[in-house]
Amino acid sequence: MMVILLMDIDDVLVLPIGYKRGIAKTLETFTQRLGWEVPMPTETDIEWFEASGVTSEWDSTAICLAGLLLEAARLDESWIVPDFEEAITRLADRALDSTQIRPDYAAWVKAAGETTQFGERPSQAAWRLWRREALPQLPRPETLEILLKILLTNTHHLSCPTTAVFQAWMIGSQAYQETYGQPAPIEVTQALLEEDQPLLIPQRAHALMEVWHERHLAAAFYTARPSRPPLEGLAPPKPVYSPEAEMAARQIRLENWPPVGLGRLFWLAEAVELRENPTKPHWIHGMAAIASAIASIEAIPEADALQSTYRAIQERKLIGPLAKWAQFPWHVVLVEDSAKGIEGILQTVHHLQELGISVHLTVFGVAPSFGPKMKAIRPHVDRLVSSVNEIVDEIISLCQNR
Repeated sequence: MMVILLMDIDDVLVLPIGYKRGIAKTLETFTQRLGWEVPMPTETDIEWFEASGVTSEWDSTAICLAGLLLEAARLDESWIVPDFEEAITRLADRALDSTQIRPDYAAWVKAAGETTQFGERPSQAAWRLWRREALPQLPRPETLEILLKILLTNTHHLSCPTTAVFQAWMIGSQAYQETYGQPAPIEVTQALLEEDQPLLIPQRAHALMEVWHERHLAAAFYTARPSRPPLEGLAPPKPVYSPEAEMAARQIRLENWPPVGLGRLFWLAEAVELRENPTKPHWIHGMAAIASAIASIEAIPEADALQSTYRAIQERKLIGPLAKWAQFPWHVVLVEDSAKGIEGILQTVHHLQELGISVHLTVFGVAPSFGPKMKAIRPHVDRLVSSVNEIVDEIISLCQNR
């Protein structure tokens, strides 16, 4: 039996203090410029974001700012012009009474998450939803539609105003310049990601590394964080992603495991000319994580493993690393804290089983306290735990008794 371990990063292996603070810091960057004093999303709001399937802060931050701008349009229409930067400048000049701005962050993001279609990002779902339901009730709807399009339809690119500011807060202005080859939109000397705290204790990480080095375990991170493309890739994806998943891997001392985040996913999407969003809950994300996990212990170039595994499922025939591993039964272990991530792996396993591979799936859900997240994942997991450290011994036992 081959044991394949897929682990989410944020709120499973690392407490993402930086990302959660980044949502508020990004929104404050804009509201302070507007002269507004409005409440920022709370911890409970952010938990609702994730429980609703909106796990990317690029999406949730853009949705929150778009909601605030629609609130402003309800109060005053004179600032509404099709250029985003000019619209913000005009809105700042209007000096609106911000006590009349009524943010409902959880409701805005939750509605987007619940209406997201396959291959679509939640921010794109929000744009589609607001175009249909909100804009007809507001002044200058055609121009507002243009502004929302700028914010919501391309959140994985620095052309999105909130994403550019969010990334500056995450990695700092200097790293921003080095990573993206352009000046940061704001000056940030201390990266918020430096505030993240490991949840996996060092002894547990060491134990996992031992069974991985012994090739009893294939493992990868299954994360929506930005990451680098595969090292053997011919060219980086566009846009270039900063190594945020790699930073987390170093924090928890599992830096040799492949972090299958946005860099690898969008490199693969570009390589196979995929036009859909390949991130969770798309089956490609789970497939890519499994391919990278196998490559990590089989001395296979990761780029080759990613492309051949995608082709195997598309062409419905066993080729590449899948052909070698198909002769053994698999036990895939997922450690995840979002329903969307679990859904993606279920689809991946279904595709693998259609190829004739014997796959058993065990899902450990991580939720440290009762709340929206626990409620969302409880029906989809084999066991719910409060900490990843509770299940490491069980995973190691599976590897040793395979």
